[in-house]
Amino acid sequence: MNNIGNENLFQYWNSPYNENEIISFLPERKMTQLILFTEIENETCILLAQRINPSKNFYLKLNGPGGKAIHEKNENIDVCVIRECFEEAEIVLRNEKLLKIFEETCYSTEEWKAESCLQKEASHIVTLAIYIHPLEEPPKHTEPHNLGPWNLYKIEELLKHRNELIPILEKNIELIDIKIKTYEQDILELPINAQKLEEIKIKMGKQPQRTRETFNFFNDIELEIPEGEVPEIVDEQFPILALNFGKLSSFEIQTLIKYKKKIQELIRPLRRIEHKIQTIEKSYKGFKYLSIFDKTERKIIAQRFGENPTILELSEDNTIPHRFQNTIFEFEIHKSSTNKLTYLKLRPSKDQTQINGTTKGKQTWEFLHKNYSKLPLI
Repeated sequence: MNNIGNENLFQYWNSPYNENEIISFLPERKMTQLILFTEIENETCILLAQRINPSKNFYLKLNGPGGKAIHEKNENIDVCVIRECFEEAEIVLRNEKLLKIFEETCYSTEEWKAESCLQKEASHIVTLAIYIHPLEEPPKHTEPHNLGPWNLYKIEELLKHRNELIPILEKNIELIDIKIKTYEQDILELPINAQKLEEIKIKMGKQPQRTRETFNFFNDIELEIPEGEVPEIVDEQFPILALNFGKLSSFEIQTLIKYKKKIQELIRPLRRIEHKIQTIEKSYKGFKYLSIFDKTERKIIAQRFGENPTILELSEDNTIPHRFQNTIFEFEIHKSSTNKLTYLKLRPSKDQTQINGTTKGKQTWEFLHKNYSKLPLI
């Protein structure tokens, strides 16, 4: 225990056990696995590589692209899987085609291992997610020191030999199989509207012969139509063209580029408004927590401690906790959608009657410093 150096953990270990309590101060780690799938001779295949580094977990097991989110940069888990896929296979994923099919968060005794443990034993909170995405380009073997060559494996065979997969894929191979089969419906939330797709094809077919759809992008990539001759598409047409990605002619791509320019023109004034609002919002949020100080001090405090400081940071100046040692505060704890403690809303109470013990919504600086010292103030 002495090596951990986390006063919050010591406090937690010495407190009464509460199985429902969220250990908000445990560090979080996020990991991803990606299944790139395709169909060969009417059989579903997925892209996997063997782990060949004996110093790493799951030696000789098969896995897809994926890895660890950069926690120092608070990397989003969706961004993580896109980055890892490019680093490991030089494949660029498309956001609109990326589908998360599984996510699990658990307490763990190890930093990068999603194996559940009791809260009292935990050193980290680990989240592991599985994504699927169509395989649309050949992979490159970019990490030969960690992974063997990328190969396509039939799902049917993997169901029989699941023990060759890393644990998270072994456990969820049936789910992966099901989600690949229902991918179109899941990604679109409803079946492709074949009638609308046919309408677009008919409309494109009415164009002059030189601009007709060829379904071979590389054959007519040099066919540049003057922008004035490129028709404008309406909003309803965009999703139909987007669904047909990979089968678009050069002409259709030019209509999409023109559509993009129209959208950019529409949103440009809104971006200026957004920027102004963000400036005002930043000023508002940056000073809102300062209501615990006198108006004449707020600018000085903001310059010293930045936006949304913690009680721990403010307490580095000994005069601040000394000033508030007899003050009663009204406080609220804000939580994220996953029930993680995120912010502490703190205001001086209008009723400064001394309190004993725990009073809901009202407490002293000392209590808040002891229990919520690392939560940013709002």
